[in-house]
Amino acid sequence: MISKDLRDEIFDLIYSKNKTEEAILRLNGIMKSSPENSRAIALKAYALDKLANLRKEWNFSQLGLECAERALELNPDDDIALTSKGWALIDQGRASEAVSVLERATRVSPSSEYAWYNLAWAQYLTGNALASAQSMNRALAINPNNPMLRRGKEMMATGQIPKHLKSKPKHEPS
Repeated sequence: MISKDLRDEIFDLIYSKNKTEEAILRLNGIMKSSPENSRAIALKAYALDKLANLRKEWNFSQLGLECAERALELNPDDDIALTSKGWALIDQGRASEAVSVLERATRVSPSSEYAWYNLAWAQYLTGNALASAQSMNRALAINPNNPMLRRGKEMMATGQIPKHLKSKPKHEPS
């Protein structure tokens, strides 16, 4: 199992230092020596989702989805894998699929602001404004000082949907 210190290190690389690629390389090293480490795989899915959104290169969200699904095969209750899978589905235009995944993430980890935030987006994109507002308020109750959450709430309130989320779904399920 991956230690909390390493999880914090990865989040520090992604959020504080803006070194998402370095976080992915670090996780690749862990996965090379421990290929069944579900937490490292889940964190890599998370980092790939971030990289997709930073670069606006959605092939990274597909890779993130694949990592999240692999992590969930190893640990079906991994909150980071569930949250990452949900966001990757959203990025691929599959918000309706993401809702159930993210609802599960909030049950597994009710104190995860990102699970609630991602659920709010999935609900918003599927037209459930009331549930979306409730989920966003839950996320903000957990961390009212998170600028990403505040910006997301503002975007929803003003209808500023990111361009790639407005487009036709890229990967419909078969």
